Parts: sequence; structure tokens; C-alpha cells
Amino acid sequence: MIDVLLPATLIGFTVGFRHAFEADHLAAVTTLATRESSWQTSARLGVVWGVGHTLSIAAVAALLIVLGVAIPESFFATSELGVAALLIALGVWALLMEARRAPTAPVATRTSRGALGFGVVHGLAGSGAVIVLLIAASSQLAVQAGYLAAFGVGTVLGMSIASLLAGAATGLAATRSAQAARWIRVGAAVLSLLAGLLLGYEVMSGA
Repeated sequence: MIDVLLPATLIGFTVGFRHAFEADHLAAVTTLATRESSWQTSARLGVVWGVGHTLSIAAVAALLIVLGVAIPESFFATSELGVAALLIALGVWALLMEARRAPTAPVATRTSRGALGFGVVHGLAGSGAVIVLLIAASSQLAVQAGYLAAFGVGTVLGMSIASLLAGAATGLAATRSAQAARWIRVGAAVLSLLAGLLLGYEVMSGA
């Protein structure tokens, strides 16, 4: 069993960690993290995102394993479109928040709930679909659980690192110039908007 379980967990962790650094995920978590007040809360944001991400995959995996429900191919494309729409909405929201806020006013936005929601929707986009298929391909419950658990750990770790770095960069800039920190937040929002438009175009065009 260990000969099968160990490779499964290594693959799950690697896919999860890599998944965290895909462009659409980074765009979302960076936009949220740059609005946090400290690197600790930014890192926590990544954990929340990763938990939500794993929960959605676990729910679909349960349908596959316990109920044997077939997942249509169009399901994952629809999930990608949902992610694109959320990225666009997040970018527009962040830009509006910056436009309404005075340049030197503190950023006071609780984004944990938003991170959880984004994690849930992102769970089935990109390589999230890969882990679902890997789980479905195995007939051993222990291997399936190993895939999922390791994928979740890898995703949480990766998103925590990405979120921490984004928050730390903004915090460092804020200690030197409030305007510099603001431009970082604006840049992250624009990247989120562009990532959403690009992802939506790729899905709609079948690229």
C-alpha cells in the first residue's frame, strides 16, 4: 500500500502547490492580499483561500467516489468562466474602492470571506480538474484520500506564500510611501481585470 500511497501524496502535493501559482489564482489572491494591513493577515488569507479551494474539490470528489456521479466535460469550462467573471468583478471592485478612497486614508477591508469564496470557485478551474480525475481513476479509498489531502496541503502552502509576499510588499511600500502602496493595489486590481478578460476569452474561443 505504501508503494502506491506515497507517489499519490507526492503527486497531489506537487499539483496543489503548482496550482496555487497559476496566473488566475495569483491575480485573485494578490488583489485581496494587497488590501490587508499586515503580512500575517495576508498569509492567513492564503490559508482561507486554500481551504475553500480544497472544499469544493472534496465535494466533487465525494460525488465521484460515493455516488458515482459522472461529471460532464462542460462543467469545468463553466467553472473557468465563473472564475473569469469573478476576477473581472474583483478587479473592478478594487479599482472603485481606490478611486473613492483618499490617497492617504487607511485601507479597511475584510477580505477573508471573499478569499474563501474565490477559493471555492477556483477549486475546479485549471489543474483542479486534474486532481478530480486522478481521484476518480483510483479504486483505493486510501489513495484517493491521499491525493486529496496532499493536494489541499500543497494548495494552502502555495497560496499562503503568494499571499504573504504580496502583503509584505505592500506593507513595505506603505512604510515609505502611501502613494506607492496605493499604486501596488491599483496594479494588482488591473492584473486581476486583465487576467479575467484573458481567461474568459480563452474559454469562449476554445484556446
